[in-house]
Amino acid sequence: MTLRYIEIFLALARTPNMREVASRLYISQAGVSSALRELESELGILLFDRVGRGIRLNEKGRLLASRLAPLYGQLYDSLSLVVSDEMVGNLHLGASTTLADHVLPPILYDFKKQHGRVNISFESASTKDIVQRVEDGVLDMGFVEGDVHSLKVRTTPLKEERLVVVTSDRKFAQAGPYPLAELMGGNWLLRQDGSGTRETFLTYVLRMGLSPHVFLEFSNNDAIKSVLKNKDTLACISPLVVATELKHGELFEVPVADVTFSRTFMRVLHIERSLTPLLERFSDALAEQLTQAGRSSEEKGKVEIGNSWGNGS
Repeated sequence: MTLRYIEIFLALARTPNMREVASRLYISQAGVSSALRELESELGILLFDRVGRGIRLNEKGRLLASRLAPLYGQLYDSLSLVVSDEMVGNLHLGASTTLADHVLPPILYDFKKQHGRVNISFESASTKDIVQRVEDGVLDMGFVEGDVHSLKVRTTPLKEERLVVVTSDRKFAQAGPYPLAELMGGNWLLRQDGSGTRETFLTYVLRMGLSPHVFLEFSNNDAIKSVLKNKDTLACISPLVVATELKHGELFEVPVADVTFSRTFMRVLHIERSLTPLLERFSDALAEQLTQAGRSSEEKGKVEIGNSWGNGS
């Protein structure tokens, strides 16, 4: 078994497509297929199920990937540090929707510009799915919103965030604050199951013995913002997602008298993976950006509240 075989196996575990992996690693598709066969032959087990012309990671393959990925990442980073003062290596990152859409893109760009020899792959999914992919060793590090329920990963809090209840009905927002119970009969727009935003909102609601009228559920925030144009709808959402709409008077924060919807952005690492210098450098960049983004969204919110509440229209 060679390091090259392990590299190819882990690449296939992340992206079970031989053509894509061959292109990414600058080898032939036949070379990828041959390396996988050799590795499976040495181990005496199949790591992938063959489905039609494709492959799918099986349980043994998933277990091996979850154990090998942290070790391989540490080895790669250690060798890179020895041979070069420059940051070199591969980063396989993932984040839940709010962070992926509104915080990470400029960080990824700046980090790549600063560290040109670092190869970065990135994916967006729900909090639940990102944690699962860290558990499986597919991702080196994940960033999520809210609670993490897993014994296979360790989490580090990065920043606390206060979610806001919003509507497009200016007069309704101005008539607040409202007890949360009075809002439960509204047409609530929620993210689908697995979302950190959804879990935070429902956790607070259920603790108070309440049950919202869930009107529609969506897989992304853009769909929620689109439907929020209807004045009879409400959503509990990150201020990062609606900062522009609040600033321009397209949405308005609904003051809630008896609860604050707080959650924490978390860094997620496999429990067997150490925080390498490369991972630490990127994590620090994200923490700094979160602090700046939080200040920016707060300022936008203050401007909008000042403008809309002083206007009786």
